[in-house]
Amino acid sequence: MKRPALLILLAATCLGLAAAEVPKPERQSILDAIRPKASEEAGQAVRIKVDRLNVDGGWAVLVGGLVSASGKGMDWGLANGCHPDLDKMLWVVLQKTGGAWRVKHLDICASEPPYWYMEQYGGLVWPCGVYAGLEDGGEGTLERRCRQQARRRP
Repeated sequence: MKRPALLILLAATCLGLAAAEVPKPERQSILDAIRPKASEEAGQAVRIKVDRLNVDGGWAVLVGGLVSASGKGMDWGLANGCHPDLDKMLWVVLQKTGGAWRVKHLDICASEPPYWYMEQYGGLVWPCGVYAGLEDGGEGTLERRCRQQARRRP
């Protein structure tokens, strides 16, 4: 392989690991898996606002928010365990099993990013690409920490 072609292949691979675009059918499948559970927790029909969606190795992480199905403000008084005056972040971890996405963790009203406290999930246990772009609460990203941790494993 010629040097320029190798560099292009390497660059494409690195970009794919850092910020792969989720194909539209896959994205729709993920949102369809989240919506019923999020609506149940919210006590009302919802739409999902996606800020970040990362997929890697049969796992997905979505960070975003909820709006009412009509696109207007949510009635947070209907939601399970949401304090109406605090910030609300949607945090979802999904796993693809049997060809379908299944919600493993869902928080519809996180007041702080749950990914700052990964120990509650057993640490950085999912494929490193799902952490792309998620700051670790310090000066780095969870993806970088995950990849460093993976290199140290025997």
